Amino acid sequence: MSRKMWLRALVVASLTMLSLLGLWWLWHWQYSQAEADAQRHANNRLALYTSSLQGALERFTYLPGLLAQQPLIQAVLREPSDIFLSPVNQHLALVAERSGADAIFLMNQQGVTLASSNYELDQSFIGHDYRFRPYFFDAMQSGSGEFFAIGSTTGEPGYFTSYAVTLSDDTGAEGVLVVKVSLEALQDDWRRAQENVILSDANGVVILSSREQWRFRHIDGLSEDAFAQIDAQRQFLDKPLSPLGQRLRDDTLVIGGQGVGERFLVTSLPLSTLGWSMHYLSPVRPLYTSARNLLLAGLVTLLALLLFGLWLRERQKRQHMRDAQAKMIQQTNILLEERVQERTQALEDAQAELVQAGKLAALGTMAAGIAHELNQPLSGIRTYAANGERLLALGRLDMAGDNFQRIQVLSKRLARLIEQLKLFARKGGSRDSVNLQASLDFILELLEERCQQQQVRLERDGDWQQPLLVRGDEVRLEQLLTNLLGNALDALSDTSGGIIRLHAEVTPEQVLLTIHDNGPGLPQDVIEQMFDPFFTTKPVGEGLGLGLFISYGIVQDLGGKLSAGNHSAGGAWFRLALPRGEETSL
Repeated sequence: MSRKMWLRALVVASLTMLSLLGLWWLWHWQYSQAEADAQRHANNRLALYTSSLQGALERFTYLPGLLAQQPLIQAVLREPSDIFLSPVNQHLALVAERSGADAIFLMNQQGVTLASSNYELDQSFIGHDYRFRPYFFDAMQSGSGEFFAIGSTTGEPGYFTSYAVTLSDDTGAEGVLVVKVSLEALQDDWRRAQENVILSDANGVVILSSREQWRFRHIDGLSEDAFAQIDAQRQFLDKPLSPLGQRLRDDTLVIGGQGVGERFLVTSLPLSTLGWSMHYLSPVRPLYTSARNLLLAGLVTLLALLLFGLWLRERQKRQHMRDAQAKMIQQTNILLEERVQERTQALEDAQAELVQAGKLAALGTMAAGIAHELNQPLSGIRTYAANGERLLALGRLDMAGDNFQRIQVLSKRLARLIEQLKLFARKGGSRDSVNLQASLDFILELLEERCQQQQVRLERDGDWQQPLLVRGDEVRLEQLLTNLLGNALDALSDTSGGIIRLHAEVTPEQVLLTIHDNGPGLPQDVIEQMFDPFFTTKPVGEGLGLGLFISYGIVQDLGGKLSAGNHSAGGAWFRLALPRGEETSL
């Protein structure tokens, strides 16, 4: 093996070892962090559960001493006759109901129950001997006692707190008053919280638990003395008191069957009551899951870095290949540039030809536009001149003079049209308020002869009672109306009973004029292209397709909108929308 290969293998082995150590440290660090978080959470929850437990017990600690001082209770111990027993039973039942205690009962010096709050039940405490219970002899000896046990009469577990009853200061205890408190409601709250909480007594026996199957099982084993004491006090009756789980070396607790048990971190908090301890069990599996997820994230990052390194290496190889190919490409580019220059020269020649063709097309467009725009006024002049000649022959001079005046108006219009042709070379024009209705009447008058020849009827509906003022100039507006109405007459050339309906509508911002004919309508492909230059459906020689193109440009320049479509009842429509003008005062 060469020295270079040996050094490369050493570097790879070192990096692999460092990566493994880093992953192990990452896993251990995340597990420690998750364990510390679980410990803090457990301490917070233990403080909450301990506070609720102590609050529940302290509600009743005062009650036995208070009842023991009542004369009615003491009277029963002096003379246990029915005269006092019946009122005492009723009184204890009332106090138990109002305080929420499970049971309240009074025992004599021998431990026999004389009165009880459950005197009416089949499982009444009256007549039962409970002197084997610690709460009895502790109260007889020291004045008070407390104990947790399963009731030997009812079979229900509970917390017992007791107080000695004395008849005078000179004599000792004549009896014991006991209050039994059920902690089942508190345990139900733990279950609803879905957390692992247990309360154990001084012997490590679980007396309350958020899981019912954990109750009355011992945590860390019971000595023979403890078993004997529990049996003598009949604390848990016939419960087997089996082990809750198995303690491991790391002080975690495994609960469950062999191989399928659940492992917990146990956080404990000792209480002042009877040597009890509150325990919060945190599952270990989420801690391992958290550490595993971070380990996988670290592994993915490591693999990404490895792939990035391989990519850089491959990129370097490709760069060498690119450098080798660069020279070949440079030579090829020289040849391509020569060919491009040849093709560019050919394209420039073709472009020059296209420009020349465009100039000819523009010239044709201008000539067609001039012919199109001047044709209508010239037709009107010919019509009025012929009418004037006939009227002069008939001697009707007044009417002939009126026709000559109309010829003068049309001549002025032709002059204005010639001036307006300059607008095709630039945008703009005046934006004065123009009466759309007056311009429309003028154009209809020019087209009257053609309408009569085609037998086309004109109809109006909409807002014609008010002036239709729009912003624009009169010449271009009349040019626009001439194109639109001329197209409508063209569409009705082969239609008998032709009708052109003019609909006017005024909004606060616009004036809308809709021109609807009852002709054959417009095909969809025609609607999409009808405003394009040089597009026409007329036969060759009858039109160049510039009328609607010019009209569309005029409307755009005036700040309006021109649209077209087919009516559901038949025929085509053109809708002209122009900005509304303002009335000017004279």
